[in-house]
This record gives sequence, structure tokens and C-alpha cells, in this order.
Amino acid sequence: MIPYRPHPLLRSGHLQTLMVGVLTGRRYPYHARPRRVPLLADDEALIVHEERGPPVAENAPLAILLHGLGGDHRSAYLERLAPRLRRQGRMVWRVDLRGCGAGISDAWRPAHAGASADLACVIREARRCHPQRPIDVAGFSLSGNILLKLLGELASGQFASSQVMPDVDATSIRSAIAVAPPIDLQRCSDNMDRWSRKIYTHYYLKVLHEQVQLRRRQWPQWQRIPEDPAIKTIRQFDARYTAPLNGFLSTGDYYARSSAAPWLPHICTPTTVLIDRHDPIVAFESLQAAKWNPASTRVVSTRRGGHMGYFGLDDQGRLIRWMEYFVEQLLRQLPT
Repeated sequence: MIPYRPHPLLRSGHLQTLMVGVLTGRRYPYHARPRRVPLLADDEALIVHEERGPPVAENAPLAILLHGLGGDHRSAYLERLAPRLRRQGRMVWRVDLRGCGAGISDAWRPAHAGASADLACVIREARRCHPQRPIDVAGFSLSGNILLKLLGELASGQFASSQVMPDVDATSIRSAIAVAPPIDLQRCSDNMDRWSRKIYTHYYLKVLHEQVQLRRRQWPQWQRIPEDPAIKTIRQFDARYTAPLNGFLSTGDYYARSSAAPWLPHICTPTTVLIDRHDPIVAFESLQAAKWNPASTRVVSTRRGGHMGYFGLDDQGRLIRWMEYFVEQLLRQLPT
């Protein structure tokens, strides 16, 4: 595998992160089949998008890809990665988290960092539809936390939702990849409150505000929430929307109950975690302080990749989006 080498003009975690929204690259046409997945705990649903392509073997692996905060199945990195994995001979699902993307009319509650029960429903649906396929899951940013939390809950036997069927267990997922997961939500929120992170906060709040307006037009539960005063931080957004709409007592309760950090020692699924030492959004120190299970989990740390940036160079000196290459190569090493 090619090691990460940052582009010589982007040798800063901040620059790498900022360029994610600037160098979006080519947008790919939609070649997928949407599938509605019931969320058994509350009769809502989310949408997964099955990548189209030539027929694959009945026992070919299924790769499940999960987007980050404010994204959906159209997030550029998923649009690029899904067809490449499909060409490897895999089945590929891109997941819209609850209430996101094509599923905005199927769930009034918003997605959140602790929604491991929702991911369990996706895994259950995958096993029901494709019982012979090994399942590999890649979660990016917020979804990386969801994925790690679910793996730990399943392995510990303490999965939180008794309403989610018992046929989802620690063996249901063959391998997992978590990219830039905010495993300590309180620490991540504190980090985002810093003045130097204001530009990222502004971006996320702009995207989230647009989603709020769409939901206000769809759901009375959102219409009842006052819009004033203006929200200025992610913590304030979570206090007004994420925590109360998902049944948490407060932002502190949401962060404590949804962080993956306490579940990491229990993980037994072969898992790779990718984090950059210069990630301006997810503090590297939170992953350094975490207690990992070395028998199952490998933590790969890089420098000057930023948050979901990783604009690098290949062996011929050409621009490469190394994060996507990394995920693709990890999955390529598994049996098909």
C-alpha cells in the first residue's frame, strides 16, 4: 500500500480540511437502487442505496459505507468510492443515516452519533437479503463513532436496544474501518468551541441549518422548536435539536451515552481506525487516550491529512485522495 504523502502545497491539517469543500472533484451520476430499511425500535426507516453493476457472485462481499455529519449518500467520497468497490466484484450499499438524503420523509428524528441501533437494522437487513455475503463496514467521521460503538456493544453482549433482533451479533460484521471517528463527543465539542475552529463550525452549521429547514417543512415535531436565538456552536445545535429530539436529557447526557470510547476495549471484530495527528475537528489526543483492544483493532495515524482531507501523491507524483485509496486497498486485501 502506498504510504500517505501530503501534497506539497497542502502540508497542513487545516489546509487539507478546508480543501475538502473546495476540491470536490467530479460528481458521478447516480447508478444505484434505493432500498427502505425499517428501524424497528420506532417504526421509522432509513434508505440504503445499492450500487448497480454487472452481476456478482452470491457469496461476494457486501461493503456498507456510512457518511459523516451533514452528509448523505451523495457525499463526494462515497460517490467516488462506491463504484470503485463495485468494480472489485463487491456489492455496495451507501447508507443515508436516519432522516438524511433520500430518507428525509421516512424519519422525523435526526441522525446522531450514538445511533448504533439504526446501523444494527441495516446489518440485519443485509443479512436477511444476502445471508451468504460477508459484510464489511466503513464509517466516516460521525459514522465512525456509530460503527465502533455498535461493535463494542455487540461484543460485550450489552447491545442497548432489546427491540433489535437477536440475529445481529459480533459475528455479523466481518471487518470494520472507522475514519476520523469522534469517539469522545464531549472532547470533540470542546475542541469545536475554540475560536480557531470557527470556520469549521460555520460550515457545519450552514449545512445543518439547511437540513433543519427541510425538516421543518416536513415534520410538526421540528416546527414546534423555536428558531431564536441564533445557533453559534455545534453544542448549541445539539442542545436545541439533536439531544431532545432523540430523547436525551441534555447535551451532556447525549455525549456521554453516545461516545464510542467506553466500548472500544470490547471490540472483537477485525477493525482499522484511521486518524490524522493534525485533524482540526477530531482531537488526536482523544484517540491516544483511548483503551483499544490490540487483539482486534489497529490504529493507523498519519500526519498532515486533516479531517477527511488526505490530498496526497502516488508513486508517480500524481494527486491521489489517499483516504479513499486506503479504504479501497484494505478491502481489496480481504477475500472476495
